[in-house]
Parts: sequence; structure tokens; C-alpha cells
Amino acid sequence: MMPPGTRPGATTITHTCFGTASQQRFEDRFRLLKDRDAPLRRNPYNEVMAAYAGYYARAKAMMYQDSVDAVFKFSVDDENRYGANSTGRALLVARNAVRAKNGAVFINVTQGGWDLHVGQFDRSLGTNLYTLGNDLDRGVGALVEDLKASGDLNETLIVMMGEFGRTPGILNSRSGRDHYRPVMSVAMIGGGVRGGRVIGSSDASGSLITDTGWSADRPIYPDDIAATIYSALGIDWTKTIDDTPSGRRYYYINNAGESGFRPVEEVFA
Repeated sequence: MMPPGTRPGATTITHTCFGTASQQRFEDRFRLLKDRDAPLRRNPYNEVMAAYAGYYARAKAMMYQDSVDAVFKFSVDDENRYGANSTGRALLVARNAVRAKNGAVFINVTQGGWDLHVGQFDRSLGTNLYTLGNDLDRGVGALVEDLKASGDLNETLIVMMGEFGRTPGILNSRSGRDHYRPVMSVAMIGGGVRGGRVIGSSDASGSLITDTGWSADRPIYPDDIAATIYSALGIDWTKTIDDTPSGRRYYYINNAGESGFRPVEEVFA
């Protein structure tokens, strides 16, 4: 039983399909799997197959693990504060994952619905600009507040971004906005970011960049944002990996370097 006023997240890794017998059934099935796989485990065809044994063992260690399961539980009060919706609950679980310090170093939360080609200001529609903005502002605001309180914000970089901007000027024929590549915005909080300011600017309609706002004096691309995130994590963003299974070189950032994509250091200055 969970304490009063506590509820599981919308998606959990609590496996209770068979009640109190659930964990024993899982252990029995996992033991059967190991018995059936024993010949391949002893004499694997190659290194990739051999690695599966360790992969399954590490995954199993997360099953019926109280410290992991607790990440997906939260109080009703917290749910109401973050917003009783998928975005709020996901951000609440993200907060728990950061605080748990179980090894999570990258957490992704997706808020769908922003592709507002139709009726973006129509409050009668289930998804509109007002509901999306409210859910995001409320959830992220609570997340920042809680990470500040726990002392985790300085070590946690929050990045809010989409794939592209939206068409500026008048709305389209369906009272919405379409895809727009030349101008978009990204928000960063915590993780050493110097807040309270904007880097770069656009014209009054949001159609064109009028000031790039950083040392490279060019538009900032998603690759630059990725390099900035790597830099904040202390990862060498110029790195490549050559010994991939396919033999194909993997670039952390394609075309990385002073003359190519690089971190926007002004974010932290």
C-alpha cells in the first residue's frame, strides 16, 4: 500500500498484474530464460551476443527496485501544483529522477500538440495556444522552484525547444500558423546559465534575425545547441567514435570546430 495522498505516475514500472505473486512469477520466468539461454551464454556466437547477458542483468536490477519505483510516485498535492496533465506529471517524474541521483544524466520530456495549423487561439478546441502555454509554464515553473529548493538547479540544465518556428505575421486561412525555419526560440534554465536575458533578436514580426547576439555572428543552429549542452555536461563536443558496430564513424557534432558548429558560450557568460 502507498501512503495516503500518494499516487503512482501515469506510467510506472510497478508490475503488479498478478498481485502479491507478481515478483515471484517474474523471478521464475527470468530463471527459465537463463536456463534456456545457458548454452548461448557459455558459448556466444560473438561479442555482441555475449553482451546481452550483462544487458539483461542490468535491466533486471531495475525491476522491483524501491528506489527506482519511487521516482514514478508523487503526492496529489504535487500533481495539482505541476498540473494534472501529461506534461505536468512527466516534469514531476523528471524532478524525482534528478533528486533520486540513481544515475539518470539525460531526461527527455515531450509536450505534443504545438503543431497548431488550425485554430490556435480557439479556446473551444481541446488543444490551443492557451492550454499548451499554461501547462508548460505551470509545470516548468514548479520544476525550477523545486530544484532550487533542493539545491539541484545549478547542476541541472533545463532546455526547452522545438523543431522550428511558426509562420510570422497574419494567421493562415485556418486561423493557425505553419512551419517556419528562419526564426525560432530556445529557453535554457539552470546548469550554470546566466539567466534574465536574451541572446539575439528578431524584427518586430519575428520574420528575420536582426542581431545574432553571439561571437560567431551567425544564426544559432540546433547543432550549436547540442554542442552547448555537451559543453555544460563537460563532454568533448568535438569527439568522434570510430569503433562502432557498423564501422561507420560517429560524430558527436557534425562539422564541429571554431569554423563550424560550437557551443554558445554567451549562455554561461
